[in-house]
Order: sequence, then C-alpha cells, then structure tokens
Amino acid sequence: MKQTLKRIKELLFLVTRDNFKYFNRVKDPDVVLSKLFKELLPYLDRKRKSWLNRVLKVLENYKGLPEKRKKELLKELHTVFTLKFLPEEIERAREREIPRERIISKREKIERKKTYPIEAFFQEVEKVKGIDKRRLNRLKKLGIERIIDGIYYLPFRYEDRTTVTPMAYLKPNGEFLVKGKVVNVSELQTSKKKKRILKVVLYDRTGSVTLLFLQERVLNYYKSLFKKVKELGREVLAFGTVKRKTSGFEIVHPEVEILDPHKGKLEKLGTILPVYHCAEGIKQTTVRKDIHFLIKKVLPYFPEYLPKEILKKYNFPEAHEAFWRVHFPQDEDVEELQNFKSPSQKRVIFDELFLFQLAIGLYKQKVKKEKGISFPIDEGLIEEFKKVLPFKLTGAQEKVLREIVNDMKSPEPMNRLVQGDVGSGKTVVSAAAAFFAARSGYQTAVMAPTEILANQHFKKFKEFLNPYGIRVGLLTGSLSKKQKETMYKAIKEGYFQVVVGTHALIQEGVEFKNLGLVVIDEQHRFGVKQRAELKKKGRMPDVLVMTATPIPRTLAMTAYGDLDVSVIDELPAGRKPIETKIVFEDERRSLVEFLRKELSKGNRVYIVYPLIEESEKLELKAATEMFHYWNEKLKPYPVGLLHGRMKQEEKDSVMEKFKRGEFSVLVSTTVIEVGVDVPEATVMVIEHAERFGLAQLHQLRGRVGRGDRKSYCFLVTSRGIGEDSVKRLKVLESTNDGFKIAEADFLFRGPGEIFGTRQSGLGDFKVADLRRDYEVLKLARKAAEELVSKNPELEGLDNLRKLLSLRFGKKFDLVGVG
Repeated sequence: MKQTLKRIKELLFLVTRDNFKYFNRVKDPDVVLSKLFKELLPYLDRKRKSWLNRVLKVLENYKGLPEKRKKELLKELHTVFTLKFLPEEIERAREREIPRERIISKREKIERKKTYPIEAFFQEVEKVKGIDKRRLNRLKKLGIERIIDGIYYLPFRYEDRTTVTPMAYLKPNGEFLVKGKVVNVSELQTSKKKKRILKVVLYDRTGSVTLLFLQERVLNYYKSLFKKVKELGREVLAFGTVKRKTSGFEIVHPEVEILDPHKGKLEKLGTILPVYHCAEGIKQTTVRKDIHFLIKKVLPYFPEYLPKEILKKYNFPEAHEAFWRVHFPQDEDVEELQNFKSPSQKRVIFDELFLFQLAIGLYKQKVKKEKGISFPIDEGLIEEFKKVLPFKLTGAQEKVLREIVNDMKSPEPMNRLVQGDVGSGKTVVSAAAAFFAARSGYQTAVMAPTEILANQHFKKFKEFLNPYGIRVGLLTGSLSKKQKETMYKAIKEGYFQVVVGTHALIQEGVEFKNLGLVVIDEQHRFGVKQRAELKKKGRMPDVLVMTATPIPRTLAMTAYGDLDVSVIDELPAGRKPIETKIVFEDERRSLVEFLRKELSKGNRVYIVYPLIEESEKLELKAATEMFHYWNEKLKPYPVGLLHGRMKQEEKDSVMEKFKRGEFSVLVSTTVIEVGVDVPEATVMVIEHAERFGLAQLHQLRGRVGRGDRKSYCFLVTSRGIGEDSVKRLKVLESTNDGFKIAEADFLFRGPGEIFGTRQSGLGDFKVADLRRDYEVLKLARKAAEELVSKNPELEGLDNLRKLLSLRFGKKFDLVGVG
C-alpha cells in the first residue's frame, strides 16, 4: 500500500509542480492513475473506497475534458492524496472495520511463595539458583546484570496468536492467525532440484490462503495430517507471515494446530507471545526461554512495595502478578497490550512514575523547610496595582495572581512556573509580583533569553510600574563597559527596584542590594545552572518562571517537578480564534488576492521566511529575495523588511514604522517571533512552513489576532513535502490551543528534542513513556503528593523506602534541580 501511495503522490506532484511545467510531457496520467487506484482499493476503508470509485468513473472520461478541467482535477487529486491519504490513517480506519474472533489457550500461572526484602532483587543474576554459565552470559549480553534488570527487561511488543483475521482482510508481510477448512491438499515437484512441495489450501467464507511446506522431513507428516483433517471436516489454525503472490496469499511453514473438540488446550497457538529486544547472536526464542527461566525463579518471591490504599484505590494487581502478566499475558486485550494500556502494564508504568514523583515530592518538601521571604501583601496592595491598569484582568490571570500572592506571603520560598499561551498576559502577572516585592522593600531581577525580549519586557515593566514611581533598569550584553559599570553601581545601591536583563544579570560583577524576587522568562531556553546562579544573587529569593511556549503538561510534571505549575488558559476578552490553512505554493495568486483584500480594509500583514538570503542547496525563498516580489505584487501598499542581521536601531525603526502603519506589510525572518504586539495585524503568512517546528509556528501565528479583528494564518508549503510534515501542519489547522499543539509536538519529537538533555533525566525510564502515559503520570503524581503529605518519613513502608533509595540514591539531589 505504502509503495502504491508513494507512486500516486509522486506522479501527481510531477504533473502539477511548477504550475504544470511538465503537464504535456507526462503521457496518459489517467491510465497510470486508474491502474494505481485499482491497486490501492483493497487496502482502503469504505469511505475512501467509495470516494476513489467515484474518481475512477471521472477518469474514464478524462480524455474528453478540456485542458483547464484536467489540470483542476489533477491538482484536486494531489491535494486530497497529500492531506487525506496518510498510510497510518488509512490503516486505522481499515482496522476498525475488520470483524474479529479470539481463541485463547490457558497459560501457566505464577505460584506465590514467601517474599524477600526488595534489596535481595538488586543482587547479581549469578545468585539465582540453578542458572548455568551459558544462560548467565546470554543474560549479561542483554544488559541484565542484576535480578531487577531481568524483571524490568519487558517485551516491547507482542505476537498475537489469539486473534483470527478473516482471509479477505489479510495484508502482505504481516503476521496473522487464520482459521479455515482444508479444501485442497496437493504435492508438487520443482523442475530443477526435483524437490517436493506440499500445498494446502484453507478456505473461510471470505477467501482462501495457501500453506506451503518445503522441508522434506515434515512433508509426509503434514500430507497425512491434512488429508485426514479434510475427510473429518475439521477446522485448522495457521499462524505465520503472509506473502502476496499472483495466485493469492501464501504462508510458508506456518505454525499449525487442528481444532479438536476432544483435545482441550492448544500447544502452540491461542497464546500471546512476548517479543523482546535481542542481542547479536541470540535468537528471540532463546531470549524468551532465558527470561522465562529467570522470571519463574524469582517473581514468586517478589515483595509488594506500594501502600495497600494505592492498590485498592486504583484496583492494581500486586507487583509479582503485574510483572508476570506483562511478560506472559493470558487473555489480555491485544490492542491494549500493544499500546501498553493493559491493567498489568499500567501498574508497572505507574510504579516507575510514582517512584520518580515521590523522589521529587520528598526533595520539594526539603526545599520548603528552608526559610524564605514572607512579603506583607494585603488586599489593598492588590487593588492599588489593578486600578491603574488600562484593562481588566481575565479570570485566569486573577486565579494565577492569587496563587502568586499566596506563595509570596508564605515564609516558604516560592518556586512557581506560569504557563500561558501567546498573548495570554503573563507579563502583567509578573509585573504585579515585582510591584509587591518593591512595595515590600525588595528588588526584582527579570531575566529574558534575548535582547529583543529583554527590551520588550523593559518597556512593559516600565509601563506597568512607572505610575507607582518604581524605577526599572535594563542590563544587556550590548551596553558599553562604562554603561555596565554605572548599572552595576545603581543595582548594588538599590536605585533600581526592578532590573530587566539577559544573561548579563548573572555576571560576576552584578550585586543586588536586596534581591527578593527572580522572574525568568522562556525558562526552557536557559539551563538549570543559570537559574541557580541568579538565585544566588539574593538570600532565598522567590522564583517565578514564565513560558509562552506551552510545555506539555506531561513534561511540566517531570522536567519542572520541583515547581508549582500555574496555567493562564484564557485569552483577553474580544480575541477571536485565528483561522489557519495550508496553502500550496502554486496557489499563491489567490493568496495575493486575499492579502490585497485584507490590506484594503486597513489591516496589516506579516510574511515570514526561515532564511535571510536565498539558499540554492535548500531551494528556499528567502526574506531579502522575496521582499522585491511582495513589493511588486502588493503595490501601492508599502512593504518593510526585517531580519536578524540588521543593527538593533534599524530593527527598532522598522518595527516602529510597522506599528504606526507606515508599512502595511512586514517581510521578516523569525525575529518577529517574540516581543511584537500590533493589534491591526490580521494575517500571518509563513513561507516554507514545513521548515519550522510546531511550537515556533504557533508562536509566529500568535503575532496576529491581538485585537478584535478576524485573523488568518497561511502555512505555505510545496506539494512535494513529506507525510510527517503534512501531519504536523494539519495539527495547526485543527487547533489554536497551544497546549494541544505542545502535546502534538512532544509526540512528534519526544522530550529530548524539546528540552535538550541538559534540562532533566527524562530518558531514564525503562517502561514509562511520557508521550504515551500522560494519564498514568497524573495518577502517579497525585498519589505521590498525597503520600508525602500524609507520611513524609514513609513509616511502615520499608520496601518502598529502600526501593526509592536504590533507584534514586545517587541522583536524589539532582531530582529537584531540573
């Protein structure tokens, strides 16, 4: 299927590319497409099949269509196949339509013995009774040094020998279990080597499949068996890899069992087999036997370490039973197993996440015992700040402000992360915190990752705090030596109550008179070290961390486990959702018409490019090159150019002109990603959208829709982009919710790429997958928090305390830093 889809998309791309440049060179595209469409039909679900049959009827009259209609049809086909015919989506839709039957054979159960303390399972594998040297070497080759490593050496997938697939739904190169009656048994001889081949045809009302046996030693046995089975009219189960031949589906040397009502349990089939990672030179069957040997020896003695209340509350099986059934499933739902959602898998995943959250919780408790600043904030002070604001705070801002106030009033040091989507109003909340600190006689340090953002914050903080006579200073790397020295002196003497800056704030020469609050913006761009360095500039100051890059809640619970998380999940009143659309490059003419229409209403437009100058290698149209194109196409509307290589004064000048309306259009690189607020801007055009990450696209989109006007975002891309890029861009089309986008970005890229390994040890989990197990993580975090508050010393939970120490002992001090 994938190959056929690829050929269809390649042909449609060739015909439509560069405004049909090769249209006349491609002979009879209708004939080739019809042939490929017919090849594709058996793999499709009913909805796509019905649509494609209608298309095939249209293609029958293709030759008689005028050229313009032919081009429209081919372009439409390319768009639909690019956006709606993704292999995974087709397979999911097709799977949902397959009727299923299960045949389950009984498996051995674990026998419970007396339990040993948990530390016994951290011993070397050699301690296991009856293990021989060859098996020991094989286990060590798999990385199993300690007994606990073997228990945690879990299958990464399962071979389902219980679910019968009707023969009409078989697919080439997949492993399937089929059930049917024997309709033909024949023996053939190869012409060259005169070798015998046994052919057995099975039939099941929906279709047939041929079983082939090539090994001489089993031929007579199977020939006799199948002839007898045919006579008796018994059903046969066969499992193996399905191949498609011109004569139909074949399985070579399948596992076979006869369904005999008098026989009872099946020997080889009716089971779910674990599939483990193998080492070089070790077969899957050997790994299965070795793990089975080890698990059978040790699991009966494995102790329970979770509190009884947790087991009861979440209806979890006991630890030994859970591990046994993850290794050797019995009647579990196969889809749940493959997706790591079975009750036993959930228990094992929960344990790993619970231990991690428990370690964080205990560390957090230790930090809270340290004495911080208790700011004297009363209701009058809060109202004093709010009354000068030119707008009313949203409900979400009010809620987060109250959380910050409660933290600042408490003697425990504040460690709070404020997450808010683009334009949700995080700055005013942090300015309020700085106001409370200043009124209490303390200084605030605000650290931003770039000079552009530092400048933006400087202006905003001045706007919010100057009416109260609170002095705000700016410290960045671009200041001259003399300017820096003047700033250092003013900060040390306490002249500035709020100091906004970049990394320059953590330089050696910077000393605060009385630092009480640290605000860090775009936290994910800083390493852990910078956060700690800035804290050292005061005596246990409160810390407020902000990010406009929505962090998946999954990661916020782990990467920022030591922080309390607040979310501003409401946009200011009057904001309308931004309509987002994928646009192909050859549709630029209609895009130009739309932009002219918007500009005629007095609205403004951003056009963003990933590069400054044209790159032949990447074939990307760049800002400086395309500036001339847009200048020509959008006359008489004035177009400005902004990019990162300009001097700061030039950038400021261009931005000011765009804000004032001297430029109606701004052609730019991604320097407009942050720190720009122009309510009249209603259209964001992002060229080569596939070159940007999801989070960055969302940030760029957030530059429009800042007022009450209807706003649009166009993701311009080529027709030749890959399926992964299409999937990512479709996420932007489907939602304006930054948190949903962050979760999707997380699913595409994983935690390492989003944060970089410097942030946290997120890759240390053996079973848990933060992308997959978000719901379990929430339960684990809640359970850990409850246990820490009720029983911080873990009294009566010896195995849990020892397990925590054995797992996190060496890392314990690092847990809370990330």
